[in-house]
Amino acid sequence: MQRHLRTSIVLGLLVAGCGPEVLLNVTDNSDWKAYVSNRDGGSPSAGELSSLRFRDGLCDAPALIPERTTLDENHIISFLQKQGVDVRVERERADLVYLNVTGVGTKNPIRFRVAILKSREEAGHELHEGILQHGEGSWGLHRANLAVLGPIGSAEDDLRFAAKLKLPCWGMFTIAGRDDTFVIPGAYIEP
Repeated sequence: MQRHLRTSIVLGLLVAGCGPEVLLNVTDNSDWKAYVSNRDGGSPSAGELSSLRFRDGLCDAPALIPERTTLDENHIISFLQKQGVDVRVERERADLVYLNVTGVGTKNPIRFRVAILKSREEAGHELHEGILQHGEGSWGLHRANLAVLGPIGSAEDDLRFAAKLKLPCWGMFTIAGRDDTFVIPGAYIEP
């Protein structure tokens, strides 16, 4: 009996540790619903990602013009710095950079993974695959040939954090559902 109990406890701890580690925790108690609505303009539900859109007025019109040039990490770094964010860069490879950011209203510093690819199609595919690999709570952005993977959080914190920093104005915001990814419209979009 005691051996069975120990086995159950160990298995329970292993299962509890299998979920994704939440790294994004917005601490300012702002309401995520201030930034999104459902597609009919009504009250949003984080459980219905396919029906969400960013509210009008989140982005300035010039920011929404699709990018036609090849970008590097300096494009997203410049955008973040204009938002008042402190950015520290770690270059992993020529095509992979990590951005460690502070001053963003979160409990801990935030780390973005920036992949520099050859085309916007590759960037979209890379982001989609990365989000699916990390699972529910994962999100990211892509603009032109850049794919930016954000830290895992609740859908509410992911949306609130991204909107407060106007990240959906920089790139196409994509978030993980239970078994697929969803692009949330209403901000930057690429054809």
